[in-house]
Amino acid sequence: MGSRGDSWETASGVSSSSSGLRATAAAAEEEEGEEEEDAAMANRVFVALPVQQKNGRSTIAWVLRHLAEVASAPAAAVVVVAHVHSPAQMIPMSMGGKFHASKLRPEQVSNYRKYEKEQVEKDLDEYLEQCTRMKVKCEKIVIENEDIASGIIELILLHGVTKLVMGAAADKQYSRKMKSPKSKTALAVMLKANTSCKIWFVCKEHLIYTRESVAPISRKTQSASAIRGSISNLSTWGATTTQSGNNAVNGSIQRSVSEKVVPAASRTSLQLHSRSTLQEAISRLNMEGTSVDSWDSIRRGSFPSSYRASFSTVTEEVLSDSSSSGIPRDDISTLAGSDFPNSAPHHEQGDADSDANLFDKLEEAFAEVEKYRKQAYDESLRRQRTEEDLISYHQKAKKSEDLFLNEAKQRKESEKTLAKANVEIRLLKEEMDVLKHNRDDIKSKLSEVSEQKVTLEQQAVEYGSTVNDLKDTVAASQALINSLQLELEQLKHERDNALKHVEELCAEGQSMVSSSSLSWSTEFSLLELHQATQNFNDAMKIGEGGFGCVYRGLLRNTTVAIKMLRSQNLQGQSQFQQEVAVLSRVRHPNLVTLVGYCSEASGLVYEFLPNGSLEDHLACENNTSPLTWQIRTRIIGEICSALIFLHSDKPHAVIHGDLKPANILLDANFVSKLSDFGISCLLNKSSTVSTSFYQTTNPRGTFAYMDPEFLTTGELTARSDIYSFGIIILRLVTGKPALGIAREVEDALDKGVLKSLVDRSAGDWPFVQAEKLMLLGLQCAELSRRRRPDRMNHVWSVVEPLVKSASVPVEPQSSGHWLDMNHTPFYFICPISQEVMRNPQIAADGFTYEAEAIKGWLDSGHNTSPMTKSILEHHRLIPNLALRSAIEEFMQQQQRSPS
Repeated sequence: MGSRGDSWETASGVSSSSSGLRATAAAAEEEEGEEEEDAAMANRVFVALPVQQKNGRSTIAWVLRHLAEVASAPAAAVVVVAHVHSPAQMIPMSMGGKFHASKLRPEQVSNYRKYEKEQVEKDLDEYLEQCTRMKVKCEKIVIENEDIASGIIELILLHGVTKLVMGAAADKQYSRKMKSPKSKTALAVMLKANTSCKIWFVCKEHLIYTRESVAPISRKTQSASAIRGSISNLSTWGATTTQSGNNAVNGSIQRSVSEKVVPAASRTSLQLHSRSTLQEAISRLNMEGTSVDSWDSIRRGSFPSSYRASFSTVTEEVLSDSSSSGIPRDDISTLAGSDFPNSAPHHEQGDADSDANLFDKLEEAFAEVEKYRKQAYDESLRRQRTEEDLISYHQKAKKSEDLFLNEAKQRKESEKTLAKANVEIRLLKEEMDVLKHNRDDIKSKLSEVSEQKVTLEQQAVEYGSTVNDLKDTVAASQALINSLQLELEQLKHERDNALKHVEELCAEGQSMVSSSSLSWSTEFSLLELHQATQNFNDAMKIGEGGFGCVYRGLLRNTTVAIKMLRSQNLQGQSQFQQEVAVLSRVRHPNLVTLVGYCSEASGLVYEFLPNGSLEDHLACENNTSPLTWQIRTRIIGEICSALIFLHSDKPHAVIHGDLKPANILLDANFVSKLSDFGISCLLNKSSTVSTSFYQTTNPRGTFAYMDPEFLTTGELTARSDIYSFGIIILRLVTGKPALGIAREVEDALDKGVLKSLVDRSAGDWPFVQAEKLMLLGLQCAELSRRRRPDRMNHVWSVVEPLVKSASVPVEPQSSGHWLDMNHTPFYFICPISQEVMRNPQIAADGFTYEAEAIKGWLDSGHNTSPMTKSILEHHRLIPNLALRSAIEEFMQQQQRSPS
C-alpha cells in the first residue's frame, strides 16, 4: 500500500509542475506576441490621403522624406495609405442627369457603388507606385464614412493607429506663418482622436504641427478594465429585473471571473494534493499501527486519537474539495463512513482483507469525486455560456425595445402628419370650389378679351415691322457710338503713353549715350554701310526679324555683321540707343563685340560669327549637325559666366531681358557670345542685384523664355535672366521645344523616367551630369521668383564642376590657354607686323594697323596703302579705341588664365 501512495504523490507532483510550466509558457508567449504586435504597430505609419494624387502628393512625399523620423525602424517601416470614402448620394445615370440614391433601384445603387470602389482603388494605386519607387513597403486601406473627420477617428480606433500623418490644409492655403492646422477636418481629428495616436499635420511638404501622443494603457490593464466594465454593465442591466434574477446573474459573474482569474493548473494541483494527502494519511496508518488490536480499535471506532486526527484531516480536505466542485457533501460523508465500518462481522476478517477493502472503497470514493468534479466543471461552463447568452438576449431585447420606441414615436409623428394632411386636404377642397367658381367667371371674361386681342394683333402686325427696323437702327447706332468711344479712349491712352515713353527714351538715351564711352566704338557713315553690304543686297542678308535685318559685309577689309534697325518707330530707336549704351561700356569674351555704329540709320556693326545662332544648331537648320553634349555643357558655362559679369557690373548692373538661343551666337570654334541687348536695362546698384528691378508697362521679349512674373508685374530683375537661363539649360539637355518644357521635365521627374528625355543626338551624355543639369534648369525655371537662385554665382557653383568634367578643349577666348596666333581673332593682328596690336590706329585707307608699324611705313617715304597699294589722301592716324579695349581685355584674360 505504501508503494501505491508513493506513485500517487509522484503523479500529483508531475501534473502540478507540468501545469505550472504550461501556464508560464502560455504567459510568455502572450507577452512575446504583444511585444511583436506593438513593434509592428510602431513601424506602421498611416497616411490619410485624398483620392486624387495631385492633392495628396505633397503629404506622401513628406512622409517618404521623413520616414526615418516618423518610424522607429525605417528599414522595416510600412506606409499605410488610408482613405475615407464618402459614398455619393446623387448618382449620375446614362440618360443624363443625377438622381438621389434613395430614388433608384438597389441594383443600380450597388453597381454604382462598385464603380466608385474600383475608381478609388485605382486612384490609390498611384500612391502605392510612388512608395514603391522609393522602395518603401506600403499598404492601402479604405473606410466608408459620410464625414471624413469621423472616418479618420474611427480608423484610429479600429486599427489601433499610433502614428498618423495628414494634411493641415489645402496646399494653396499654405503660408510660412502657418503654425497650426487650418482645415475643419484636421482640427476635428486633432481634438477628438485617440490620445495614444501621434499625429503629424503637414502642408505642401512642410510640417505645420505635431500632436504628441499619451502613453497607451497596457493590455493587461485594459483586460482588467474590460472585465470590470462588463460586470458593471451587467449590474446595471440586472437592476431592471427581479431580485432573484439579479442574485443569480451576480453569482454567475463571480464564478466566471473566479474561473478566469484562478488558472486551471492551480485547480488541478489542489485536487491532486487532496488525494495525495489522503493516501499519505492511510499509509501512515498502515505503517504506524499494524497490530490486530489497533485494527480492532479502528473497526470498533476506538482507534487512537492520532489516527482519528489524520483521518479527520483527510476527510475534511475531501469534503472541502467536494464542496468547491459541486459534489454533495452527504455523498462524501457516506463514502467516508463506509471506509471504516463498525459492524461485528468485519472483526473476524484478516488485516490484509481490511486494508484491501479500505483502499478499494477509497479509490471508488475518489473516482466519484473526480466524476462529480468534472460534472461541476461542465456545469460551470454551461452556466457561463448561459450567462453570455443571457447578456446577448438582454442586448437584443434592449435593441428591440429601442426599435419599438422609435416605431411608436414615428407612428405618432405619422398620425400627426396624417391629421395635418387631412386638414390641408379639406382646405384644398374648399379652395378648389372657389377656384371653379372663379374659373367660370374668367372664361366669360376671356371670351371678351380674346375678341379684343384679335383686333390688337392686327394693329401690332401693322406696326411690328416698323418698330423692328427702328430698333435695329438704334442698336447699330449705339454699338457704333460705343466702339468709337472705346477706340477714342484707347487712342488717347496710347498717345499719352507714347508721348511719355518718347520723353523717357529721349532722356534715357541722352543720359546713356552721354555717360557711356562712345569713343570706344567707331562711328561709320551710311555710305560706308552701303558699300560694305553692296547697297544692302538681299544676297548679303543673313537674318531678319521684327527688329530689322542683319547683313554680312566687308567693312574696311574686315568681315562684320551689320544690324539695321527700323528707326522709323520708337522701338527701333530705343533698341539702338540701348545696345550702344550697353555694348560700348562692357567687354567680355562671351559678349558679342560692338565694332561700331551708324547714328544716321540706326545701324550697329558687330564682329562676324560664322556659325550662326544656337537656335540654328538646336533646330538643325540648313542641315547643321547637332552639337555634342561636351559643347552644350561648355556653352552653359559660358552663358553663366557672361550673366555673372553683366549682373555684377558697376556702377550699373545690366539685365539682358531677352535671353534665348536665337540671341546666342557661335564663332568658328563654337564659343558662344550673347547678343541683342535691345531691351536690356541698367539697374542702380543700391543694395543687391536680386532686389533691384526695372519697372515697365510694356513687357517685350519671347514668351516661352520670359519670366512669368515679368509678364504680370512688368518688373525686370536679375532673376528674370535666371528663369530664361533655366529654360535654355532644359532645351540643351532635352532638345525639346521651349514652350511647356519645364512642366514636361517635372512630370518625367515625378514618374522616374527622367532619363528618357535626354537628347540622344548630342552623343552618349552621362546621365548623372544630364540629371544635375535638368534639376538645375528646373530650379532656375521656377514660376515663383522667391524659389529661384538669388544670384548667378550660386548657379555657377553647380555649373563649374560639370563644365570641368565635360573635358572638352576650350578655345583661348574662353579658357585662357597660352596665346596662339591661330586662335587669336584676325582683326587683332596688324597687317604689317603680323603681331597682336597694342595701339591700333586707323589710316586713311580705312585699315587698322599697329601705331609703330604704320608710322614706320609712312616715315620710310611710302605714300601708298600697305594693303591696297593706292595713294593715301593724308597721313593722319585715328586711334581705334574700341578695338584697343577689346585687345586689352583679351590679353588680361590670357594673363589671368593658368598655363
